[in-house]
Amino acid sequence: MKRTIEIDGKEITFKATARTPLLYKQWIGRDLFLDIQHIQTDNESALDVLGDLAYVMARQADPSIGDIDEWFDQFGMFSIYMALPQLQDMWSAEMSSSVEAKKKARGRKGS
Repeated sequence: MKRTIEIDGKEITFKATARTPLLYKQWIGRDLFLDIQHIQTDNESALDVLGDLAYVMARQADPSIGDIDEWFDQFGMFSIYMALPQLQDMWSAEMSSSVEAKKKARGRKGS
């Protein structure tokens, strides 16, 4: 799933697929699902995790994006965080479609 969001007057494309957690681990060095589980009990780390996820999804959509610090530096202080609700919706939709695909695949195996 791809979505383009305007942030600070720039069109930024984000991509979320089944590969996103693998790229998160590769580029951020942490397990995405553990991070998401952790922020459910510790809201202080939520912005860090969601910001890292935004970077991964942007870089997944545009492999020319470089270092995470350079990527964040192109935005105003809180601009990227204003886009987080849209990115959360995108991630949730991708997770839902992945779960539905697994259910359908299991149903076909059982037939």
